[in-house]
Amino acid sequence: MYHPGEIFSETVAVDEPVDLLRAIRRSGAAPLFYWERPDRGLTIAAAGAVAEFRASGAGRFRDVSERARELLGSLNPGRNGDPGGGPLMVGGFGFSDRACEAHEWREFPPAWIFLPKLLWVRRGARCTLTVAWAKDERDSVDRMLARALAAPHCCHRSANPPPLLELRPSTTTPLERIDWRERVERVRSQIHCGALKKVVLSRRLAIESTTPIDPARFMDSARITRPSCVNFFVSPGATSFVGSTPEQLVKLDGETVTSGALAGSVPRGDNAEEDRALGDSLLSSAKNLEEHQYVVNALASALEPVASPLNVPARPHLMLLPEAHHLFTRVEGRLREHRSVIELAGLLHPTPAVCGVPREAARAIIEREEPERGWYTGAIGWIDSRGQGEFAVALRAGVIDGNRMYLFGGAGIVAGSDSEAEFAETENKLTALLGSTTLGNIA
Repeated sequence: MYHPGEIFSETVAVDEPVDLLRAIRRSGAAPLFYWERPDRGLTIAAAGAVAEFRASGAGRFRDVSERARELLGSLNPGRNGDPGGGPLMVGGFGFSDRACEAHEWREFPPAWIFLPKLLWVRRGARCTLTVAWAKDERDSVDRMLARALAAPHCCHRSANPPPLLELRPSTTTPLERIDWRERVERVRSQIHCGALKKVVLSRRLAIESTTPIDPARFMDSARITRPSCVNFFVSPGATSFVGSTPEQLVKLDGETVTSGALAGSVPRGDNAEEDRALGDSLLSSAKNLEEHQYVVNALASALEPVASPLNVPARPHLMLLPEAHHLFTRVEGRLREHRSVIELAGLLHPTPAVCGVPREAARAIIEREEPERGWYTGAIGWIDSRGQGEFAVALRAGVIDGNRMYLFGGAGIVAGSDSEAEFAETENKLTALLGSTTLGNIA
């Protein structure tokens, strides 16, 4: 429990380059948070918690938003109150508003944000460090900072990094095709009888390594191969959640609120001609356009009461990632009533891109059949003292627990879905974080 007036912060400019990922890991603190969007030159790195808020149930977004705004409002907002220029709270939330009972998610409550003791924000060439501490704890935070800065400052990465994982045969078998086909057909039968229009089903794959799995390796790889994605790493303590997501849930910058519909995909081709043909086929696919439009409509409906006018393009365009072409539509508007980025996230989550239509019926199926989702298809992000910030949908992600990693991949099931094609889509997404296109060596 914190008391306003008993937590303090100080923000300074940092001129010397610092390897932020290594710095937070060398700090010896927990929890840790890392968020990077290479093509925007944005990095947020945080270590230690002065205060942290957890919430569950239907009011989890409201609860953490109110408490974050109260705490951040009591602190120095930083120079000129610039977004990212002072204290932030960082964290995320799970798909469900109920606690996940799967052992690997034991450290991840339904909603969790924290005020870091050490916070670096790098935007292009500018970098700031915000130090926050409770009464009588400044000395211990300074020692934590000294440990962090003992890390090498060079941001160079090896041209020949070691493999992401040294794998050994796993004792966990991936979901068999027959089980997947039965799940898909159960959903399709409900769609055909009119009870549903879409449900996003997912698979969970457990893999095992010969040595403890290092989440930093995934960030190093994603920085190079997935620069347009939000590459993230969150560790409450013993476990870590890592991912490289292309999907923005919501961003609030001033009065401008932005979200993105990302649904409908095909794999990349083996050559330029095949790749172009696959992209063109996606843009004309009735099944994928239907799936995509559900998401666009849901985002617009959720934002219209609080933001206008909304800019919603009539047609999607292609987003290209190493593993897939995606249909993408940006939805943007001007906020006309005061809401924080976390409250906006609560209005939007879960979108049809990760849940289904109708939302509550689809969510009931997912929570019954996939109780181990945890923070997969939840969101990761940050909020500042003015309620601004950004949250990204937690996709292309996995949770690490010692020598084991649990990867997730999903597919949207609609009336025109084919179970084998959807199975192949999940395979493609399951391997995205590994930088591979096959599960053959990890099954």
